Amino acid sequence: MKPYFELQENKVIASEHCAGPWDPSMQHGGAVSALIAHLADTLPSEVPMQVSRLTIDLKRPVPMGELGYKIDINRQGRNIQAADISLTYGDKEVCRASVLRIRETEFGDLPDTVNPPPADYPRSGEDMPLNRFAGFNEHITIQEATSHPTHMKRAAWFHIPRPYFGHTETTALMRAASTGDYCNGFGGGLDFTKWTFINADLTLHFARKPVGEWIMLTASAWMSDNGSGLGYGELADEKGFFGRAVQSLVIGKR
Repeated sequence: MKPYFELQENKVIASEHCAGPWDPSMQHGGAVSALIAHLADTLPSEVPMQVSRLTIDLKRPVPMGELGYKIDINRQGRNIQAADISLTYGDKEVCRASVLRIRETEFGDLPDTVNPPPADYPRSGEDMPLNRFAGFNEHITIQEATSHPTHMKRAAWFHIPRPYFGHTETTALMRAASTGDYCNGFGGGLDFTKWTFINADLTLHFARKPVGEWIMLTASAWMSDNGSGLGYGELADEKGFFGRAVQSLVIGKR
């Protein structure tokens, strides 16, 4: 498969497979989120670090084609690293992300009561219907979870087979960032043919590093008649829950 992106020094080229549902000339938020996650996860550091938080502000629709990127590490310590990542199209900034990473270590004596819960929600084995357009959603597999927490509207496992970069591994963190972007569409409940519910941002928090190729999202959303909304969800992998995702939504009529 042709990858989503071609990554070069200080720039990235987005292929047509990054296209989103609102405008075929603009990127899906999941593609942008995985790109930001990759850049965040590969920052140089004095000690091993793991991503704890990503806040991604989608300041403008992110076009396909060539984008510039800039990384500014503004705190470099033994326990915490903080950075800003900016994506530009021409002379306009289209996306800005804030990254927080925490030093990585191992504690074998933490009590089980403080660990994230297991994800005992098996895949159904049958693919769920999805708005299939010639873009980011084209080859993604979504299988409904056979059970899920009652405080969330829906739960499903996501698998993204297309590589993000040519010869670079697609990490579980990248998969989790993309999956978290589905809170609005997956948990919202509005008719896609009548309404738009575009997320203006995405904030991801991670209790630990995700693992594996399948990521589960339990999602919900609140929609307000004043034109705004909130999408939110919990993320899990084969080992259990590891993170949360929140989006600010802009509601509109088609």
